[in-house]
Amino acid sequence: MAETFRPSDANQITRNYLDSILIEERLIDAEIPSTAFELYGEKFDTPIMTPAFSHLNVFAPERENGMCEYARAAKNAGAVNWVGMGENPQFGEIMEVGAKTIRIVKPYADRNKVYDQIAYAEKTSALAVGIDIDHIFGNDGGHDNVFGEEMTTQSRDEIKDFVRSTKLPFVIKGVLSVRDAVKCVECGVQGIVVSHHHGRLPFAVPPLMVLPEIKKVVGDSLKIFVDCHIDTGADAYKALALGADAVSVGRAMMQPLVKEGAEGVEKLLKQMRDELALLMAFTGCKTLSDIEPTALWINGRRCEK
Repeated sequence: MAETFRPSDANQITRNYLDSILIEERLIDAEIPSTAFELYGEKFDTPIMTPAFSHLNVFAPERENGMCEYARAAKNAGAVNWVGMGENPQFGEIMEVGAKTIRIVKPYADRNKVYDQIAYAEKTSALAVGIDIDHIFGNDGGHDNVFGEEMTTQSRDEIKDFVRSTKLPFVIKGVLSVRDAVKCVECGVQGIVVSHHHGRLPFAVPPLMVLPEIKKVVGDSLKIFVDCHIDTGADAYKALALGADAVSVGRAMMQPLVKEGAEGVEKLLKQMRDELALLMAFTGCKTLSDIEPTALWINGRRCEK
């Protein structure tokens, strides 16, 4: 009998690819670096962000309100906070923490719910809002059902309507091809998350493998974010060098959250920020804008600009 697909296939491929990327030193004329970062008119201390987690009461039952705890960690670490699937009252509680937060709405078949959650994000002064396009299909190729909520596909016309429905910057999460990135530009979105959603697509291309092509095509027309196995400051550095504007930590955040709550997540974010600063110092980068691909080597060849 043929072996079934395993999400770990894509995750291991992604981890292996990240680890295969090497970094050269550039020490002469180097200076102490700054990881200061600006996004959608707000200033932050780091481009390393929290992930758009959902339903932490299921995955981290040890924490009474894990969503608020990691929002608090983001605020204390000077980082952007992201939030995934959840109802409006829960999102309101998270916003009361005071972290600058991006809300990612699920692709609900109930379109009224999508518009309602977008509107609530704007009402509560979210930093940005968006929709998740990589949770459309379930394991059988049909529309997914997530905690009893039916999902559905997204057309360009529908995405354009979502963009027009809010004054907030609009982000599409789950872009893993130049084709979809170009469609996002056409739809007028202001950010994309290059991601395979922790291996939902078996044998998915690693985000950093497709990232340079996406950056080459979309340029500075929108912000590019990356997740999937961003576990260290070195992973963040590699993503920024290949075209990302910022990155989100993924499952690496779960254990510190479960064990220490907000304090553990804050320590992780600051540790990764410091690791990023170290890599910047060793490659002669004073600011994030100085990070560029020619400091990286992939498959024995230096990357090109």
